[in-house]
Amino acid sequence: MVKVLIVMTIAAAAAAVGQIFVRQGMQEVGALEQYAPAALVAYFGRTLMNPYVVLGTGLNAIFYVLFLAALSWTDITVVLPMTALEFGMAAILAVVLLNEVVPTLRWAGILLVILGVILITAGGGETA
Repeated sequence: MVKVLIVMTIAAAAAAVGQIFVRQGMQEVGALEQYAPAALVAYFGRTLMNPYVVLGTGLNAIFYVLFLAALSWTDITVVLPMTALEFGMAAILAVVLLNEVVPTLRWAGILLVILGVILITAGGGETA
């Protein structure tokens, strides 16, 4: 179970940092406001060429590979909830790096989710 916890913590961190990069990139790209085919192609072209979006997507791919490894070691009912660790990491990074304001009620919800992950992890679950 320790192996799963370590891998999923690294995976959640990669996903959280990846989401921060994607958000930074999308702030540079700007909002999607026109839906004509040519405008959509141009918008998604700018999105796919943005280095922050590319880096964030790469980090999300690392998350997924680690997630797959964890699934090979234990039950999905253990691994999938562990992905929620990303919520807390992403919230902290968003406050520190993007200057986002996270209301108290949202922090409480994140804390409850993480407490749920702790309860699930405490139950064990290694199958291999």
